[in-house]
Amino acid sequence: MSQLSRENYLSHRSANPPQYDLDQVKIGVIHMGLSAFHRGHQALFFEKILRSGNLNFGVVGVTQRSSDVADVMNSQDCLYTINEREGAGFAPIIVGAIRKAVFFPQAREELLQIARSKELKLITLTVSEKAYQCNSSRDGINLTSTEVQSDIADVNSLLTFPSRLVDLLVARFESGLPGVAVISCDNLPTNGDITRSVVLDLASKQNRSAEFLTWLKSEIRFPNSMVDRAVPAITQDSIDEFHQSYGYEDRSLITAEPYLEWVIENDPISEYLSPVGARFVEKVAPYEAMKIRVFNGAHSALAYICQLAGIEYVAEGVVDPVIGDFIKNFQEKEAGRSFVAPADLDPIEYAKIIRKRVSNYALLHKSIQIAMDGSQKLPQRIFASTNDLVKLGLSTDHITLIIAAWLRFLEVNEKVNDPLGDSLQKLVRNPNALQSVSDTLSFDGLATKVDAQLFPQIAKWLEQLRIKPIKEVLQSLKS
Repeated sequence: MSQLSRENYLSHRSANPPQYDLDQVKIGVIHMGLSAFHRGHQALFFEKILRSGNLNFGVVGVTQRSSDVADVMNSQDCLYTINEREGAGFAPIIVGAIRKAVFFPQAREELLQIARSKELKLITLTVSEKAYQCNSSRDGINLTSTEVQSDIADVNSLLTFPSRLVDLLVARFESGLPGVAVISCDNLPTNGDITRSVVLDLASKQNRSAEFLTWLKSEIRFPNSMVDRAVPAITQDSIDEFHQSYGYEDRSLITAEPYLEWVIENDPISEYLSPVGARFVEKVAPYEAMKIRVFNGAHSALAYICQLAGIEYVAEGVVDPVIGDFIKNFQEKEAGRSFVAPADLDPIEYAKIIRKRVSNYALLHKSIQIAMDGSQKLPQRIFASTNDLVKLGLSTDHITLIIAAWLRFLEVNEKVNDPLGDSLQKLVRNPNALQSVSDTLSFDGLATKVDAQLFPQIAKWLEQLRIKPIKEVLQSLKS
C-alpha cells in the first residue's frame, strides 16, 4: 500500500498536490493543538497563501497531550489530504502547509526559537474548551466558556496550555521583535478576549516583569474569531474508501464539507488572510451568535433527539419529516429570533443552509459524537438562547423540549462522555420530574443557568419523554 509522502505526492495529480517548493516554505505560524479541525480548516487558508506564491506561512503544528498525531503526520512528511465531500462527490487537495508537527514537551526549545524568529506572523489555537475553563493551582486559571471541536480529551494534560503560550510569548518579548496576533479558533464566544484574560492573569501570577506585562498588553493582539466547517472524526473506513479511489493511503485523511468560514475582528493580519477568503469585521459577536445558536444549537438538538430515537447519524435525523420539521421551527421561531443578527445575514436563509449542510450524509457525523460534553456546549448553544427568548417574551416550546431531551439522554445512558456527567446523572434520575429538572439545571458547574421560571415547562416535556417515544413528543409541536 502506497502511503502519502514527499517521494510520491506530486504523482497524485487527481488529488491536487501543492506545486510550490516545500523546502522554500518558512514557518510563519505556530498552531497549538494539532486537531483534525485545524488541519481541515485554518491550515487550508495557509495552504492558499502558499499557493498564491507567498511562502512565508508554513505552520508548525503542536500536539499537547501526546505525540500520536505528530507521529502520524511525520510518517507522511507532514503531507495530508483534505477530501471535501458532498453526496457522492469527492474534491481532494493535498496540503503541505504544515511543515513541522511536534509534541510540545519534546520540542520546547525548537518552538522557543521559532517564537524568536522574525518570520513568525501568527499564533493560532485549537486547544479545546477545557483548556480555557479548567482550574489549576499551577496556572491559576478559573474561566468558563463554551464548545470546541478538538482531538484533545485528557483534561489533566490541558492544564499546561496557558503556561506554554506564555512561555512562547516571553521568548518573543526577549527577542526584541514586534508582537504577533494570537487567534483562538475554538468555538466559544469572545475567544480572543478570554485568551487575553487567561494569558494576562497567568503572566501576572507568575510574577513576570513589569516590562513584559506592558509589552504583552500593548504588542500582542488577541482578535476574536469565529470558525465554521464540519470536520468529522477520522475513520479507517474513510481512509480505505479514499485509497480505493485515489491509489494512496493517507492516515491523516481529513474529510470535510465544502462550506468554509473564518470571521476575524479587524487586524493587520488581514493583509494576508483576507485575499484567501477570511472575513474581517468590526465585531465578530453577531456572526458568532448566529453560528452558535442557529447551527450549533440545532446540531446539539439533533444529537440528543437522534440518540433518543436510535438514529446513528445526524444527517439521517435532519431529513426525517418529523425531526426535520421540529429543527426548522426551532431555528426559525426561536433560535434565530433570540439575538440581533448581522446586517448581511438573514437567520431564516442561514438556517436553510445549515439544514442542507447537516444533511450531507457523506460526512458520517455521528449523533453520539456531537452529544458528548453537553454540559460544556449547551450553556451557549441552548441555555443563553432560552434566557434571551424569555426576556424578549417569545416562545420557548421547542428549546425547552431540547433541554428535556438532553436531560433524558443523561438519564437513560449508563455512562456519558461529559466532564460533569457523573454528577448530573445522579441529579437527573429523580423520579419527580420537576425536582429532576430543578436540581440538574441548578448545578453549580454549569456556566449558564436556565431561567427557573421555565423549569415547569421543561419538566412537562421530561415527563412525556419518560413515557413516550421522542418523535411522538416532537409531533405534538408540529405546526
